[in-house]
Amino acid sequence: MKYAWKEIIYGKKKYILIELLLVLLMFMVLFLSGLAEGLGRAVTSAVDTMDAEYFIVDDSAEKLITVSKVGTDVYDKLKSGGADVAPLDIQRMYIVKNGDDEKLNITYFAIEPGSFIEPEMFEGSGLAASSSDDPILLDDDFKLNGISLGDKVYDSSTDMEFTVVGFVKDKMYGHTSVGYIGTDSYTKLRTELNPMYEKEYHAVAVNGEIKYDLADKGVELVQKQEIIDNIPSYSAEHMTITMIVWVLVIVSAVIIGIFNYILTLQKRKQFGVLKAIGMSGGELSGIIISEVCIVSVFAAALSLALTFAMAASLPETMPFYIEVPNALVVTAAFVVISVFSSLLSVVNISRIDPITAIGGGEE
Repeated sequence: MKYAWKEIIYGKKKYILIELLLVLLMFMVLFLSGLAEGLGRAVTSAVDTMDAEYFIVDDSAEKLITVSKVGTDVYDKLKSGGADVAPLDIQRMYIVKNGDDEKLNITYFAIEPGSFIEPEMFEGSGLAASSSDDPILLDDDFKLNGISLGDKVYDSSTDMEFTVVGFVKDKMYGHTSVGYIGTDSYTKLRTELNPMYEKEYHAVAVNGEIKYDLADKGVELVQKQEIIDNIPSYSAEHMTITMIVWVLVIVSAVIIGIFNYILTLQKRKQFGVLKAIGMSGGELSGIIISEVCIVSVFAAALSLALTFAMAASLPETMPFYIEVPNALVVTAAFVVISVFSSLLSVVNISRIDPITAIGGGEE
């Protein structure tokens, strides 16, 4: 490590240029990683952050909550049997702020007020604590549209009035901000849309074990992650961007290996001299690997600092979300792959003949 550091200091101009290139590449990788996570959360965060382990859905719905139908008898049987369950309905609609004509996209999450799937508020009160006839909890993105606590909003299809009693944070579904309403409000809304509506649920959220036999009920118990994976567009978007991220990680690491190989070729005579005076191939290989480790670790650290600094300054509307564990996994993979990419230089060093490298052996 000592010799590697001295070599970097001696050739600092070359290594600074390499470092700048790697920082830019890694910054791009981390930015795309945060973008991939942000876009994924814009599709799934309302379900992903829900305090539920399983969902009961229609066994013919292919694990899609929005096309599932679960009878109230299933829920009532589970509830009476002591299971920790909560009904859930999902409906995409539009709302209009009182005194405004602009329609705003919203996905209603109809829940039982006070149930375990009701999210925590960072402003206002919960559905159960409200004295309003039809309260609603809104994702904080709606505040950017000028909506405040106590405001009246209207469903654009039925003119049904909701009172904003609270705001929740980071609750999105299908790239749309979520509004939480009570099951009674949802039944009223659906009856306005269709007078023949019969009450049923899209799904039943489950927290813990259930003893009720679901066989022959036309429903199935599905893990939360399976529900998330089957949300329309989530898997395709997330897998595509994630693949791009990992391709860039590999490309960035290979670039450092190529630069290192070129530097090794330029220093063949020096390595030949070091071999001639008794330095082993293993020691020379250690120098090369140490150089790669130092350069890649510095690049990873600087990229992380730049990424988190940028994340703090991005507007709230930007779908960017990065967690320290995920960022560390990406940067650690970059360092590991960089070390493996330097093995070509190690092989090259092992084949250096000291006499040939320093220009000896002429007749």
